[in-house]
Amino acid sequence: MVIKKKRRLSKKGRLVISFVCALIVLGGAFFGFQKWEEHQFLTLGYSKEAYREIKSENLKDYVKNVGENKTLNICLESADFKKENVDSYVKINYQDQSRFVTHVNSLLDLGYTVDDINLILARGSDDDVEAFLAHEKVDDVSTYLTFDFAKLNYWDRYEAYQREELTTDEKTVVYVNIGLDKEFYTDYQVIHDYSVIVLANKYNQLSREYVPDDLVSIPEEYCLNEDQKMVEEARDAFVEMAKKAEEDGLTLRIRSSYRTYEQQEAIYNDYLENYGQARADSIAARPGFSEHQTGLVIDIATSQTSVFSSTEEYQWMKNNAHLYGFIQRYPEGKSDVTGYNNEAWHYRYLGVDLATKVHDSGLTYDEYYVMYLDQQ
Repeated sequence: MVIKKKRRLSKKGRLVISFVCALIVLGGAFFGFQKWEEHQFLTLGYSKEAYREIKSENLKDYVKNVGENKTLNICLESADFKKENVDSYVKINYQDQSRFVTHVNSLLDLGYTVDDINLILARGSDDDVEAFLAHEKVDDVSTYLTFDFAKLNYWDRYEAYQREELTTDEKTVVYVNIGLDKEFYTDYQVIHDYSVIVLANKYNQLSREYVPDDLVSIPEEYCLNEDQKMVEEARDAFVEMAKKAEEDGLTLRIRSSYRTYEQQEAIYNDYLENYGQARADSIAARPGFSEHQTGLVIDIATSQTSVFSSTEEYQWMKNNAHLYGFIQRYPEGKSDVTGYNNEAWHYRYLGVDLATKVHDSGLTYDEYYVMYLDQQ
């Protein structure tokens, strides 16, 4: 048998193989480094799309120094990314808006500062920002937008009200948010949220069909008139309050509580016929705009004849009503805000926590609502 000798590679062949192996090792190492580096940026909260832009724009060291930044990530992902704006991007608070990056760039192009942009974007929707961009540049957006409850889409109304009334910036925002820059019962909103915090006033209308789900009868011994009803939670709170007043030697009775749309319509029309439009509007709500329809309101008296504002019971209510979840809804000296003359007898149920906050603030519920509760 003939044994064949293995052919030995030439020196050149061995060099080629060694070179190829080295390339494979280096390529693997480079690929591994790329994956490791990508992982670093993914760990910081940047997407794969953002990472590709970071590499393309040679921003690796910059982004590593910045660290996690949601706004920067969104901008890097966007086709509207501008490298010259990167120092501003990292200082802008992200907002979940579909044209966020486009609007940021436009505001920067107009010369707004980062602080200005943060206020503008936080106070309005995509469409609100779009409309605001149609204005000439505003010199000081903080005039109104520094208030957390300011609304960007009301900017023109704030400006017009301020020119007319010459009041403080805060009052301008509060009063316009309530609607006081317009006539009562004009440009009103239809109410959809019927929770315990619902705001019914001359700019917020209840539907004709609305009836609270949990209306219950009020015990007759606490009423001056028959067939009085309230929302159950409010009824229970009133009974507890009335019992406490009795312990203090006082008498709290309900003259009027829940009213249907039709009942309020009859009451208002009667005032309209007897006193005329202006007087009727100062003492009674138009149908659909009455808090009584919510089932959360009571008109209190001590008897059929007494003037409640002159009684000890009224003084007791001023000091104690909030402890049971009630506020005086139309206080003295606030008719320009509420649209109603002082009603010492008219109390609105809000729950103990909220009623206490409103009481302690010294604000009407209209003011408190637009400053702290309105999430629109």
